[in-house]
Amino acid sequence: MDERLARLLATVLDSNPFQRARIGTADGLGDLPLTTKEDLIADQAAHPPFGSNLTFPIERYTHLHQTSGSSGRTLRVLDTDEDWAWWRSQFGRVLTATGIGPGDRVALAHSFGPYVQFWASYEGALEAGAMVIPLGGMDSVQRLETMREYGATALLCTPTYALHLVDVAAEQGLTGAFDAVERVVCTGEPGGSLPAVRDRIERAWGARCFDHAGASEVGSFAYPCATDRGVHLFEDEYLCEVLDPATGEAVDEGAVGELVMTSLSRVGFPVLRYRTGDMVERSAARCPAGHPGMWLPQGILGRADDMVVIRGMNVFPSAIEEILRGFTGTGEFSITFYNDPRAMDEVKVEVELTHAREARDIQARLRQTLGLRVRIVPVKPGILPSYTGKARRVQDLRPASGGRPR
Repeated sequence: MDERLARLLATVLDSNPFQRARIGTADGLGDLPLTTKEDLIADQAAHPPFGSNLTFPIERYTHLHQTSGSSGRTLRVLDTDEDWAWWRSQFGRVLTATGIGPGDRVALAHSFGPYVQFWASYEGALEAGAMVIPLGGMDSVQRLETMREYGATALLCTPTYALHLVDVAAEQGLTGAFDAVERVVCTGEPGGSLPAVRDRIERAWGARCFDHAGASEVGSFAYPCATDRGVHLFEDEYLCEVLDPATGEAVDEGAVGELVMTSLSRVGFPVLRYRTGDMVERSAARCPAGHPGMWLPQGILGRADDMVVIRGMNVFPSAIEEILRGFTGTGEFSITFYNDPRAMDEVKVEVELTHAREARDIQARLRQTLGLRVRIVPVKPGILPSYTGKARRVQDLRPASGGRPR
């Protein structure tokens, strides 16, 4: 890997202005500065529209994607033909790891906007040798009807949307869309690695549920372990670090830290020691099935910027979701962090419940598992907004947070 890193550094030092200014006389991975999304966005603001993190003349770039801009700032990411072929190959490996291959019909429940996940899914399914069923531009009923008519054997979507389709199918008498589906491959949210979410999807769809991970800035960097759950990092394509987000130091085994990635093959828009914002546990365990690559048994735990401190405790919204999904009568939910009149941090969870009496049991489970007092507000099914893409279920109203949704 050191040789590949050296070749990458030599290439970008020669022709990439952004990286040349940052790398300086770095002699190895540890000498390189950490890179953040904010660094890349600032560079594009200074050098519009695409920034200076470009290794080749603009004529070499053929693919343009952008991040969702959920924080209000969109990052544009360019790829050359060679880099896009690498993207396709990587996502093909992800799908092959789930068992998808020739003979499968893969339904893509994406809107096919400018976001890389949609197009990488399409290309990856082709790379795996499967037939692609694009469902962009359709509502949920049309998507289910199409899946039923074409006999889709796999579905790619967010875990939130997989559960949403279950409700729509029940309401519209379209559960036949599930008959041929053998695999649901989740993306965009931690839910695919949460046991309660995964189990609910598997029971409802009668199919295996898999998770994976990637980012526009980095590429597809983790594939699902089809035998023992969790995900594996593609260590043949990335240099992977798990660092304390506050200090930048490597965390001890068993500790939780931020995943930092260096892509060794993506040359046109390179990222070196990129802070993904994804929090993972640095596990010493090796995959019982013998798969290569660092094993993350719990997958992605959550986002670094999603973690909140409540009365001295670190809390990921995904931990709350895991408990909610363990109750069969729960639907959509909304989490609010706020200050009470005594200036104490509090948590309120509005949750759709078939049986409102379960609110007390949920509250007790949250306190027992998280050691956290949570106010549960039951609401009728269908009251809260549902999501077809990445869900936005968390709002932090505490003064220090600026009242921002997450």
